[in-house]
Amino acid sequence: MAPGLRKGLRTGLRIRVAACQLLEGTGPDRLKIHDLCELTGVSQGTLYLYFADRDDLLATLLQEFVAFLHEGLAASTHHSASPKDSVRLATLSYCRYFEANTGLMRCLLHHYESFPKARAVVDAWNRAWIETIVRSVRRWQRRNGHAATPLRDLRRRAYALGGMVDQYLNAIYLYQDPYLAPVAGDIRTVADTLTRIWLRAFDLRPDP
Repeated sequence: MAPGLRKGLRTGLRIRVAACQLLEGTGPDRLKIHDLCELTGVSQGTLYLYFADRDDLLATLLQEFVAFLHEGLAASTHHSASPKDSVRLATLSYCRYFEANTGLMRCLLHHYESFPKARAVVDAWNRAWIETIVRSVRRWQRRNGHAATPLRDLRRRAYALGGMVDQYLNAIYLYQDPYLAPVAGDIRTVADTLTRIWLRAFDLRPDP
């Protein structure tokens, strides 16, 4: 917890941190206000000053997490020297965020029925990130004198690859798939594998 924060901000952060901790071991449908209050040491009345109900807390958490992901992935590529570097750095960052936040990732990707607000958050995140990828590929094509790939083709590839990445990381970090785990390698190997697929799908060859 950052020192110097006002008490109200500290309390809001404590509630968020406690919710993230509980989500590591349970789904959003089983998250209980009572457990949150017990873990944070705040009363239910105090918690409801910050969040209208459990779903409001979860929606806030996911929106803030997705914003954090978007900013972090964008920042990871600021000093890249080539498309290959950009793709690898962004992919490695996403793998790290996924591994470090399995509770939130599970909530985002696997609880649409019990927590429908998650779908809206994921859909908005996907659209924003897909458009970031499309713009980046188009810039690279212009810079290197390549014919522009139709936008709908770029979006289709990006959506397909994004879904593939999530499934692959799910199997590694959420489900510890016994067939994949022995061959997946460390996090850098995971990122390298996914990077090769991204580069090939968008024909982003390394700069000469």
